[in-house]
Amino acid sequence: MRKILDANLLGIKGELSELAPLAKANGFDAIGVPVGLLEDATAATEATKQIEGLGLSWGLLPTPTDFFSENVDEPAFEEALEKLKRWASLGEKMGITRSYNHVWPASHRPFEENFFWHVERLQKLQQVFKDHGIAYGFEALGPHELREMAPHPFVHTLAGVLAIADAAGGYTGFIFDTFHWYTGSRRPDDLYFALQNTHRLVNIHLNDGVAGRTPDQQKDLERALPMETGVIDSRSIYQLFEKSPYDGPCVLEPMMPTTTRFASIPADEAVVECRVAFDRLEERVTK
Repeated sequence: MRKILDANLLGIKGELSELAPLAKANGFDAIGVPVGLLEDATAATEATKQIEGLGLSWGLLPTPTDFFSENVDEPAFEEALEKLKRWASLGEKMGITRSYNHVWPASHRPFEENFFWHVERLQKLQQVFKDHGIAYGFEALGPHELREMAPHPFVHTLAGVLAIADAAGGYTGFIFDTFHWYTGSRRPDDLYFALQNTHRLVNIHLNDGVAGRTPDQQKDLERALPMETGVIDSRSIYQLFEKSPYDGPCVLEPMMPTTTRFASIPADEAVVECRVAFDRLEERVTK
């Protein structure tokens, strides 16, 4: 599996010229794509040479908007879709091979209407990724607070997001996020479903819950680095995927307060903490 240092997700401050050598020195295989590069082909080419010279590659392609937000109306969707076409074209030249979006687990639309609204949008989006050789995945969001943010419940498990993907033709795969799995179902069969379908797995997000909270009390934007609190046994999950055929990217995705703290400390200290988090995941524990 490939370890990605994504400064955008982690809140780490610094220019690529500083972050890329730190990523290499701390055992990362890839680095997150600065969004600004996707609007400047010349800068993107130079940055790609820089990271490849260090033996690194790029992480996942960002998307220009939350394509499945109810707040993104059709004109805004079409405008963002045109931008995505430009980003995906340049991303292909940069060697970027993966991207994803999340699916909100509640809606103001009834289930069936919302399902086919997602399918219609997905068919347009995935064609862009397919045209540029980019594997695309859906992320299910598990927290109870998100499942109650609108009157109509919607999908919040791997089976749910893949039902949308299959209805749209089956090109789209899925993301496995330890926090969303824990808050969404915590069921071993969902985990083993992912392990048996790694050919459709686009990315793994690794994180931990907040101590002292039940699964339904966890807040979406409050998380820890993996195996920091031990609420989620991310180590066992990580090592199961290590034994599987999956050889794609893994990304640390803590939220507040970690990201806030990372933004306030030197980049080298934050990157070392991220490396230590992966060290915890790779530690072999005798039971």
